[in-house]
Amino acid sequence: MAKKQKTHINKIEKRDPVVAIMGHIDHGKSTLLDYIRKANVVDGEAGGITQHVSAYEATYNDRKITFLDTPGHEAFAATRSRGASIADVAILVVAADDGVKEQTKGAFDFIVESKIPFVVAINKIDKNGANVQNTLNSLTENGIYVEGMGGDVSYTPVSAVSGEGIDDLLETVLLATDVEELEGDRNTLATGYILESSLDPKKGISATLVIKNGSMKTGQYVTSGSAGAPVRIMEDFTGTQIRDASFSKPIKIIGFDELPEAGSDFTVFENKKDAQAFNKEIESLGGLKEKEITDTDIKNKLAIPLVIKADVQGSVDAIKHQLEKIKSPTAYFKILSEGVGEISEADVKTAGAGGEAVFVGFNVGISRSAKDTIELFDMTANTYTIIYELTDFLEGLLEERRPRVKTEKISGTARIIRVFSWSNKGGVIGGKVKDGFIEKSDKLRIIRRDHQIGTATIKELQRGKQSAERIELDDEFGMMVESRFEIVEGDQIQGFVITEE
Repeated sequence: MAKKQKTHINKIEKRDPVVAIMGHIDHGKSTLLDYIRKANVVDGEAGGITQHVSAYEATYNDRKITFLDTPGHEAFAATRSRGASIADVAILVVAADDGVKEQTKGAFDFIVESKIPFVVAINKIDKNGANVQNTLNSLTENGIYVEGMGGDVSYTPVSAVSGEGIDDLLETVLLATDVEELEGDRNTLATGYILESSLDPKKGISATLVIKNGSMKTGQYVTSGSAGAPVRIMEDFTGTQIRDASFSKPIKIIGFDELPEAGSDFTVFENKKDAQAFNKEIESLGGLKEKEITDTDIKNKLAIPLVIKADVQGSVDAIKHQLEKIKSPTAYFKILSEGVGEISEADVKTAGAGGEAVFVGFNVGISRSAKDTIELFDMTANTYTIIYELTDFLEGLLEERRPRVKTEKISGTARIIRVFSWSNKGGVIGGKVKDGFIEKSDKLRIIRRDHQIGTATIKELQRGKQSAERIELDDEFGMMVESRFEIVEGDQIQGFVITEE
């Protein structure tokens, strides 16, 4: 196999950490980062919401830290996931006046899936209504166990406005990374991850990278999947051109031949010839590279009409390339038209007035007449400046609109032996499983004399005095249920689950 790098003398040394800042929208992630790096990015963001993963480098106690400012809004879940997978450690930001919210839980799930250490920053302690203890309780209630509350996750109360607690937070982050013993080899060719990529009509395709090992310099060649670029224009996070960079550093490379996928890894070669030789030998080993699979079996699928408009033809091609990766067994996007320029009334007329058409624009607007018609016929139209937001939207729309088949599976049945208490909202009952099993996550049918009289939801399930997730055949149980249908002794309950495919 062709060598992708020259023989070198190992130079293993301590590597600076890459830290993802994550959490719910408006809990102060960007403001926290803004204070740390002493620069204002919040005011320049659309609606004050971070809309993509951005990387910044800061120095604390003579140690460099690369921060990834990841989106907290639910709409940017996929981008947030990429941030967590690339980082070495995460800061989960929770507002002291708000507690754990849905995106907080989503960010926590991503952190757990990525298996990276994390610390909690309880932000906005300077605000009226801030209550650190209530926030700690909220964390515990949502399964996030910090020190002093049944767990070992470090937390720090901070104010991103005044700076109170920021030094302690950074010390905690560095301690967490020191435990990980991060190392890198400065003398090997760089590898790492693509954070984001974009297409500029004047500059072409660029990508933001974070180096996780090795070094790179101008004159070399970088590849990510099928995308590649000569390292001619390399910028640091401030936009300053640099000639070389090493591990943990965020950089921008301008001049890719196609959009590299965010979250994908990259590899640096001495030159383009070495990169091509390496890729050719990979393919000869049985096609280890990912192959495009063209879905031609569309006759039984739902067609979703799509109109694509963009600033330049290269953007249209990039969107279509991303569109090929969006798959569903029951639906697909049928491109009605594509072109350069704003979404116009002519585009709407081409799509027809059925209301099912979807219009997407990249770095373009929507004309007033087109917008009026789209609203009149309740069509869907969105414009974007970041291509992965556009594809995330289309992926979500395809999932939302595709036909679904509901399947019901019965878990088991039980006989009610005793009703301990009951109100108009539910009560506490006891019973014995007669067939199969009953799980806490099951929905319940209430059956009386072989007729269904209503449904119920399980709130608590116990075997003896112990909480249980599942009760097996012939076991007795206690159960707290929620239902507007009264359950009496002698009734049967039937556990079932419904899945959608």
